[in-house]
Amino acid sequence: MRYPVPTALSLAALLSACGSDPNETAVQCPKPYVLPDAATLSRYRGAGRDLSDLVLSVKLTDVRGACSGALGTKLEGAHSHVVMVVTRGPASTAPDADIPYGLGVLRNGQVLDEARYVQHVVFPPNVDTVQVTGQEVKMKLPTAKGVTGPSYHLYFWLQLTPEQLAANRRGA
Repeated sequence: MRYPVPTALSLAALLSACGSDPNETAVQCPKPYVLPDAATLSRYRGAGRDLSDLVLSVKLTDVRGACSGALGTKLEGAHSHVVMVVTRGPASTAPDADIPYGLGVLRNGQVLDEARYVQHVVFPPNVDTVQVTGQEVKMKLPTAKGVTGPSYHLYFWLQLTPEQLAANRRGA
């Protein structure tokens, strides 16, 4: 299942912030982050919580991207994607898994846009851990005087249940 991509206008507004101050010589990109409380996901079979009940474990390990544009323009292009390590646990019986995750764009602490995605992972025979790269998300961010790429923050997270989020916050 694929969730809608953020609107072109909102993402365009965000990515153009990578933009340019006439006194700058290079475009500056927004800073991408992984939301710490939602960087890991553990799925278990039933109510058990020991290793033999583990179905799937996911960890967001990196965020990559770049931006492009010309100084003095009102919009700047950017793209970003997340890297994750996915491990199939002993309780798994499936050769594949769907990993729901999201991307949010913030400026001055306010969420300007967000989108949700699903990464489909297929485990090769006799392989229980794979590293995958999420889909590339392209954006256009508005720039203006005093609004540059670093004015924006891109946050990636795993879609968690309230119980999974609470377990992450407890460090379990």
